Amino acid sequence: MARTPLLPLMFVALCLSLLGCAAAPPKSEPEDFRIRAETLAEGGVRVSATVLSPAETEDVFSLPLAKKGIQPVWVAVDNQEDKDFAVMMLSIDPDYFAPSEVAWKFRAQHEMGPGELMDMFLERQLPAVIPRDSQVSGFVYTNLDPGAKAFAVELIAEGDIRSFEFVQVVPGFEADFMAVDFQQLYPEGFQDLDLEGLREYLEDLPCCVAGGDGETPGDPLNLVIVGDGRHVLATLVRRGWDPTETMRRDTAWLTVASSLFGRYYRTSPVSPLYLFDRPQDFALQKARRTVDERNHLRLWLAPVTLDGQSVWVGQISRDIGVKASSKTLVTHKIDPVVDEARFYITLDLAASETLRAYGAVKGVGYSDRAAPRFNYTKDPYYTDGQRVVLILGKGRQHLENLKRLPWEKPTIDPEQRPERVTPPAADGDDPVPAAVNG
Repeated sequence: MARTPLLPLMFVALCLSLLGCAAAPPKSEPEDFRIRAETLAEGGVRVSATVLSPAETEDVFSLPLAKKGIQPVWVAVDNQEDKDFAVMMLSIDPDYFAPSEVAWKFRAQHEMGPGELMDMFLERQLPAVIPRDSQVSGFVYTNLDPGAKAFAVELIAEGDIRSFEFVQVVPGFEADFMAVDFQQLYPEGFQDLDLEGLREYLEDLPCCVAGGDGETPGDPLNLVIVGDGRHVLATLVRRGWDPTETMRRDTAWLTVASSLFGRYYRTSPVSPLYLFDRPQDFALQKARRTVDERNHLRLWLAPVTLDGQSVWVGQISRDIGVKASSKTLVTHKIDPVVDEARFYITLDLAASETLRAYGAVKGVGYSDRAAPRFNYTKDPYYTDGQRVVLILGKGRQHLENLKRLPWEKPTIDPEQRPERVTPPAADGDDPVPAAVNG
């Protein structure tokens, strides 16, 4: 019997289940973006910066820059030192838009003539040189990031480089981590560990996160990142990881549209998994053209620190499609070689030039094609049984100085390449082109 007629029914059932989600909050009038500017200082230099939302951008420029993929970042520099600084624009966005380029994109959409429009964007651009004893401000026309933007404002003088790192959520965006009160997660405080103590702690953790029921083992707990939460978030966002939105009616429909019609949706929600008796503290993803294919990770703040640095434990996997599931109606299908996603995040953080040291510990448990393990939605997976530990450092960490911890050695075993494995018959999974939250 052909299964195709079931697809519309699956789609309708999914949509009906999502209608119970809360409606999108009403849009509010944009406030002056300068009010929320974040300010950092070093020596006699103060840098303030803020990213504009699409609504704020249209209010300021009277043009829908976001529809062309453009997002202004406002920067103000107060230079009270006795030397001039040049702005390294590429640190804010390595592929920023020139003012005349922005003007050309809107040449037919504004009452100004082409010359006047170009003058407007030129006059509002951040100057490339900050003279001594001066205050300047202006915009850098960056590429659109819908959820969060991480950037550095680097100022260069002869024999002197100042770098100011920012990570900001775009106004109006509702990320899952924004609902977490990190100060109250552990009222009793954190236990500070040395390297050996951290290894013992990590090896004693459960093999896996818990599934949607809070009890059934889910994906393997295969990722540990050590670093200040702000620094971790900034590093991942700068490498192209997007935060995930909360589940609402509008985000649910966007997820459906992305899966069914191939629309790009970088910040789609993910389903909750559980550790420490709570859902993930934050989740991030790198989506391809649709939500069906993406790398995504979930992280939880652990009740321990390493030499005062926060410890984040979690899981990472690669979604390669969607399928039917008796657990959640429809769900993502993960790449069964889960160690590949663990390897990917290691390379990604190494390329970010923030990774100071890496290693691996036991704790997940070995599985292979002959005896696979299964996650909450009955996807098989194979692993060498280790969880990778990535320790971030402050400032640029050059690859030649990267240290490997004297622990386990992470591997991707060629013999664990995926082959056809039949999951437990009770689930009866069949691939379907439908949206998913997991």
